[in-house]
Amino acid sequence: MQSHVNITRSKCIRRLLLALLLIGICFGAGDLLEAVKVILYSNSVTVGSIGKPQMSESSNVRVFDTSVDYSNSKQIFKCVDMRIEHLATTPICVYDPTTDIFVSKDIISKGSFEGDYIKEVVKILQDNLSLSFVDIGCNVGVYTLAVAKFGREVIALDANRKNLVMVATSLVKGNLTGKVTLIWNALSDRVEALGFKHKEGNIGALQMESGIRATNDSRGDESSMAIVLDDLVPLLRKRSLFVKMDIESYEYKAMSGGKKFFEEVDVRFLLMEWDFHRTSVEGSRIIQFMTERRFRPVLPLQRLVSLNVENRNTWPNEIMWIRI
Repeated sequence: MQSHVNITRSKCIRRLLLALLLIGICFGAGDLLEAVKVILYSNSVTVGSIGKPQMSESSNVRVFDTSVDYSNSKQIFKCVDMRIEHLATTPICVYDPTTDIFVSKDIISKGSFEGDYIKEVVKILQDNLSLSFVDIGCNVGVYTLAVAKFGREVIALDANRKNLVMVATSLVKGNLTGKVTLIWNALSDRVEALGFKHKEGNIGALQMESGIRATNDSRGDESSMAIVLDDLVPLLRKRSLFVKMDIESYEYKAMSGGKKFFEEVDVRFLLMEWDFHRTSVEGSRIIQFMTERRFRPVLPLQRLVSLNVENRNTWPNEIMWIRI
């Protein structure tokens, strides 16, 4: 029996070494270490370090290993202090501003991105001590880092592995790793492999393309595994949440996979991008989905001002849903 185990182990080691050799040939030695990191964490089922239950081994939820040192990753242009008025500074790693002309460029030149909305989120968290924060489409982590620095627990999800490398490095530099669980998945209305559509000038953001066969890319640069919101219920059940959702027009698909999520998880606030939904069919479906669950739309910075659901085409780029 022992001999059989040793033979099997030897075969596994030989196969692993062969796979690493092929990766090195295909991608070059510079990317070999990155591929090894993916192998080490891509099947992990350990859920962070902030006291959450273990996920099932069959779960498609991929928890990103924040214990790995990603600081030499080539996409990190530099790390600067994120500066938001009245909030403590914390390091944030950014892309080259010539390829990320919105988020990274603003962080470098102004100290933050969407700073006014971040301050409003923190104010709501300050007024509601039981709330945890879920950042769906975290990009380089401006909301995640600000909320973690404020002292609140964060679950941050992104389909783009490069974004999570950036956030993980920022967390280490700011000594915030223990406050944040990073999840490497896209969200859809079903479990599926999704391809990426990169946005010119906004390298940190991705538009998902459903029905496209995922590429055999061990680094996860061109595709991601999509889960449904309901897959996150074991992680968040009985919690009260503030959710920020910015997933480049995929919001309705994400909500459609979350009927159990909105029943079993106490979502109090949902901040979302509305730019894609003013005139789309999905926009009217989002309104129906949220109003059926007793949410009302308001201006994020003027929460006493309700938005008229009949005039969704006049709504601003960012809106907030508040449970009634």
